[in-house]
Amino acid sequence: MQSSKATKTKKGFWNPFSKDAEEGCVPNRELLAYSAALTGQNMAYVFVSQWLFYFCTNILRISPARVGFLTGFTRIWDAINDPIVGAIVDRRKCKDGNKLHPYLGKLPLAIGALTALMFVDFGVGETAALVILLCVYIAWDVTYSFQDVALWGMMSLISPLPHERSRVSQWLNIGVGAAWGVTSLVPLIMGAREAIGISEKTLFLLFGIVFGFGGECLSILASKTKERVAYVENRREQSLLQDLALLRHNKILILLLLAQILNFLNGAVPQIYFFQYCVSVQIGDTVVNGETVQFYYGILVSVLSAVSMFFAVKLSDKIGGMRNIVILAQLMNIVFRVAAYFVGFQTLPQMLLVVLLISISSVPVNMVGIAQRSILCDAVDYVEWKTGKRTEGISNSLQNLTNKLTDALKLMTSGLVLTALGFNADLGNAGQPEIFYRAQWPLFMLLPALGSALYLIPFLCIRYSKEQKARVERELAERRAAAQGEDETKVQA
Repeated sequence: MQSSKATKTKKGFWNPFSKDAEEGCVPNRELLAYSAALTGQNMAYVFVSQWLFYFCTNILRISPARVGFLTGFTRIWDAINDPIVGAIVDRRKCKDGNKLHPYLGKLPLAIGALTALMFVDFGVGETAALVILLCVYIAWDVTYSFQDVALWGMMSLISPLPHERSRVSQWLNIGVGAAWGVTSLVPLIMGAREAIGISEKTLFLLFGIVFGFGGECLSILASKTKERVAYVENRREQSLLQDLALLRHNKILILLLLAQILNFLNGAVPQIYFFQYCVSVQIGDTVVNGETVQFYYGILVSVLSAVSMFFAVKLSDKIGGMRNIVILAQLMNIVFRVAAYFVGFQTLPQMLLVVLLISISSVPVNMVGIAQRSILCDAVDYVEWKTGKRTEGISNSLQNLTNKLTDALKLMTSGLVLTALGFNADLGNAGQPEIFYRAQWPLFMLLPALGSALYLIPFLCIRYSKEQKARVERELAERRAAAQGEDETKVQA
């Protein structure tokens, strides 16, 4: 919906009491562009996070332990530099008044090229391959961090209305879900590569170009969004450390991020090792390989949850808020995965029953991203209420820090677990140690359940009542309205 002329001043302040503010101020075309941008960006990110480990072990032939520790180390470095990036974004003064837009235009082209370069086999030795990968990855991460902070930070600036931000979060996570859907084609194509007549090395190069460069080009659509939140900010100059110190006021964010880190066991060992080495199914005279089974498994367990994301905001209103969606999702993930574990995955009927169980539990699980981002925006409002400063940059950089720390723990865990199980890519599908095969089903099904249990420990400590949230929203609205009045007075004078 377009805003009326009465709702903005010449400097772009948004009047929270206007009719447009009550009805919403983000046009559908803008929301669609923003959602599509998240699809593109996450095509690149999901492909890197899900397949880089496999690319290193099975194509570059690097030992799992070295891959786990090196890639884990790079993610820890990523995590450390993200708050610095966020602080830089928060402190930067742009001439046009926009805080985040400068990072959404041309930067994705460089990120896309670096993503594709990560999946090139240069035909060098193991050590040289690791050095090249490390250099490319660090360059990729620095540029990606600026884009990611800005891209997700836009969610708290695109509208001053908390309920509308929940709607925006819902559509952004639909965009993220679309990215996961597109990248789920990878195992299907891998399973058919012999029929296609293409090597894995060439296939991964093509994946890097399509998902990496193509996805980042699509993310440029985020530059069509608008920053609509203006606020009264303390103009006193602060040091970088003082900006970072503002985080001590954000207990909601700290507990949320701690919960996400403790959930690192969810997907700690990539699914491909279970499906490729332990799964096949015979249907009539046809034997379906594990990679193809993984594709159909991913599609089937996602059907219900993909549809349900359109109703996340309505469900939140009915059950008492986004916090309750997260709690429900983690509890269901624990219960249904334990049940699925005892069902087993040896026969087609067992597989179908497991798919049914996991698809039901995935309905609220796929809403967790929507809920977490909505809670993050509430946390940014809360810090503004307490300190007079908005911290989109730092807060969203901490979200990135959490994701990368989690990825680092996953990669290190993968390396340690696969090494302990005696995995060796040169031995092929039938030559791995017996313990490797026995361990894959519990690793695949039960590790995410344990991650959900650990997640709930800090998350249940978040205390932010409806009454407190309403007070924060009301007082911030009053401050912004007062700021608009002062601005209009200056313009008239």
